[in-house]
Amino acid sequence: MVRVHEPEAPELGQGSTYTDTMSASNPMETLLKQFQSFKPPTLQGTENSVDCENWLEDIEQLFESLDYTDYRRVRLVIHQLHGLAKSWWIASKRPFENQVLYRKDKGAEFASLKQGHLNIEEYVAKFTSLLKFSPHIAASDEAQADQFINSLNPDVFTLVNAGRPNNFVDALNRAKGAEAGLLRL
Repeated sequence: MVRVHEPEAPELGQGSTYTDTMSASNPMETLLKQFQSFKPPTLQGTENSVDCENWLEDIEQLFESLDYTDYRRVRLVIHQLHGLAKSWWIASKRPFENQVLYRKDKGAEFASLKQGHLNIEEYVAKFTSLLKFSPHIAASDEAQADQFINSLNPDVFTLVNAGRPNNFVDALNRAKGAEAGLLRL
């Protein structure tokens, strides 16, 4: 049977936040202690499928409340696996770790993406293919437009930014027009 515990918030001083409690010396240890203070449910691996689904829903709800990254979620949930569940994790963790690292790498690639030698069509294809790895940018059309514009080559940036479009489609159309104009010069 899954042991489900109701999360309890750790007590913090006036004006403190959970991130304030993170130790600079060993942030993962501090994060684990913080996470454990919520008394997250554990999984033995001997539960029936309904109990496993309930465990997963409880863990996901806790993680969403704490707004942890995927990387942190994986690192923390491992501590909630015991018995057969822990054995299963040890046997199959490499693909999961690789997937998280891949998403993290792609997010970093998106954050550092510049137009460089790419034409606008190539740049927008790369931009949109990497956008899904940065959900905080993907959530807002204005944020997408800003990221797109700020990563353009300086000459295209100047022409596009002059009208300062506030949505991605407008920014893309202006970038195409600016590139076409520059190619005619």
